[in-house]
Amino acid sequence: MSMPVNSWPDHFSPTVVRGAHGSSALSSLSVALEAWRRGLTVTFHSHDLEWYSISSDEQNVRFNFARPDSITSQADTQVMARKWDTNRALEASGVPVPKGVLLAAGSVTEQELREQADTLGYPLVLKPNRGSMGRGVLVNLRTWEELKAGFDHLVGPLGKKEVLMETHHEGDDHRLLVIGDRMVAAARRVPANVTGDGEHTISELIRLKNKSRAGNPFLSTGPIKVDYEVLGCLREQGLEPDTVPSAGRYIYLRKIANASAGGDVIDVTDDMPDEVKDAAVRAVQAIPRTVIAGVDVLYGSDTLSNTEYTIIELNPRPHIGVNMYPSVGTGPDVPRAYIDYLFPTSSRRELPGDRLLKFNLQTIREPLRTGVADGVTVANLPDHDFPYRRRFRLQEGANTRRISRGQRRNLLAIARRDGVAGYMRPVKEASSKRKRTFLRTLRRRLLERSIPEVGSAVEVVLAGADEQSTRRMRVAISKHLGALDQGQEWRRVLTTGFSIDPALVSSAGRQEQE
Repeated sequence: MSMPVNSWPDHFSPTVVRGAHGSSALSSLSVALEAWRRGLTVTFHSHDLEWYSISSDEQNVRFNFARPDSITSQADTQVMARKWDTNRALEASGVPVPKGVLLAAGSVTEQELREQADTLGYPLVLKPNRGSMGRGVLVNLRTWEELKAGFDHLVGPLGKKEVLMETHHEGDDHRLLVIGDRMVAAARRVPANVTGDGEHTISELIRLKNKSRAGNPFLSTGPIKVDYEVLGCLREQGLEPDTVPSAGRYIYLRKIANASAGGDVIDVTDDMPDEVKDAAVRAVQAIPRTVIAGVDVLYGSDTLSNTEYTIIELNPRPHIGVNMYPSVGTGPDVPRAYIDYLFPTSSRRELPGDRLLKFNLQTIREPLRTGVADGVTVANLPDHDFPYRRRFRLQEGANTRRISRGQRRNLLAIARRDGVAGYMRPVKEASSKRKRTFLRTLRRRLLERSIPEVGSAVEVVLAGADEQSTRRMRVAISKHLGALDQGQEWRRVLTTGFSIDPALVSSAGRQEQE
């Protein structure tokens, strides 16, 4: 089964943004990393990364995930939270939106519902006036029976108080990202699907596709699940989960383009007509003081001309991962566009190692989670980007005891004083399930203090301005833990600060003279 071709911004690889995959925190971490690498001050105010601020000498911007909250007013945010109010504002600005009517669940009668539907004309769409991620949206309702059942579902089991009834419009579902006065990214969202290869069953094709999605920072937490909707779509096509479809046959599994439910994302930034781009910008400008928003547009169906499009929603807190990490195509460098616009006097340093630099999320989150701190400011980067990066291991045959807590303090003090980044930890080689089980057992027993020695399976990464800046650290590690080999260049992601795995530290008293 061939995998689609894609590429993502190299400054925000899956390893760099690990710890925020599949969540709204992915937006926060990406934007914060870009700012931090430029030398701007980044402070987090909540452990889930929902609230953070970025500041320079000129200004401070407070964010709520991807929304510049200190710029976009609460009143404007509330307008965009109510789909009816959004459409009226866009309509007043000449932006094409669906015709519709707002229905109060507790007061509209069945006769009024029928009359409103007849006035608008079928097919129709029902959606909650407030909501996100496509929840509760019912499209292409073609009969009174479908409409009534859908309305009863929204106001009954889902408990919606206000329901928006709109004209149904054809077109592919797109998410356009507008920053300032330009569209910086566009993605086409496709409902969950698989393509036959003549060998695998549909269930197997789904498992293969979910496996490929697992490595995508945005799509990883949205696998295709075989549920009532998927089974219904298969029956419509005369298929079952154990059917082996012919090679090249396209099989739709859902009808709503929702990435969190297994949908695909295709980058179309370079394919958007200027007219659609301009309409997206005008839509955002129709809401005062809103400078960044996601714009949902129906456009591009084979049945439409190049000038037919409809804007169906604005999102003041867009999940920028949908644009950065497509299933197919090249993901735009959205964080760069964010900081270029909000902090125009700053610029990316363009140092070769910056794209592999990150800060330690765990050490930031813990004091915020426990309430020890109201805010945690990330330490600024040095002028260099740690050009000297080297990995060492204990020399073959070494057999050392774990270090004491005092020795740990000594090593961390040297790292702080000399500006050394890196880590010390047991080697994690996982070539087989048996070896992984052994290492987990070894680690547990080390922590339980039943084994005083760690042997030679220890890895050390040291990074600094040059080799001389790390020399004192290397000498101290060799003294406390054992002689290191000559090392080799380290070309993977580097986390600033220096960490020592607890498995290497004795929790007993004085293990050796400190």
